[in-house]
Amino acid sequence: MKKIIYCLFLTAALITSCSSSDDFEVTTPDGFATTPVSGVIYDESFVIGGGTSRAIELNGTSSLYIYLDANVIGCDSEVESPIWISVPATVGTYSRSQGEMTLQFRDVNSDDFEGSLDAEIEIISITETTVKGKVKATGFYEDENNINGTFEVIYCSL
Repeated sequence: MKKIIYCLFLTAALITSCSSSDDFEVTTPDGFATTPVSGVIYDESFVIGGGTSRAIELNGTSSLYIYLDANVIGCDSEVESPIWISVPATVGTYSRSQGEMTLQFRDVNSDDFEGSLDAEIEIISITETTVKGKVKATGFYEDENNINGTFEVIYCSL
C-alpha cells in the first residue's frame, strides 16, 4: 500500500512540476523577445503591424532611420510612427548606453515624445528590400513606455 501511495505522490509531483511556461521560451539569453515587437507606448498597448527604414548619414556614418508602427505602412506613407530609431546601417548589436543608437517613443494622441535611456537593437540583416532585427527599450517610466521583440520592415531606397 505504501508503494502505491508513493507512486501516486511521485506521479502527482511530476505532473505539477510541468507547466506551459516551460514549453515556450519567449526571450533569448540576451533578453530579446522572440515574438514580434510589442509593449506599451504612453500607457497604450502596442503591437507592431509594420514599419519602414531609410538610409541616412549621421555624423559621417551610414545609418538607418527605422520606423515601427501598429499599422502596415509603406515607403510613401506620411504617418509619424510611435517608435523611431536611428542606428548604424551595419549588421550588429547596438546600445543606447554606449551612444551607438537612439530610440524615441511618440504619443500619437498628443505628439509628445520621449527618448529611451535604456535601449538595445540587433540588426540581423539588411537587404535591398527589408531590414530585420530585434529591439528592446524602456522610457523614463518602464510601465509607460516599454517594447521588446523582433521586426522586419520595408527598406525604402532614396
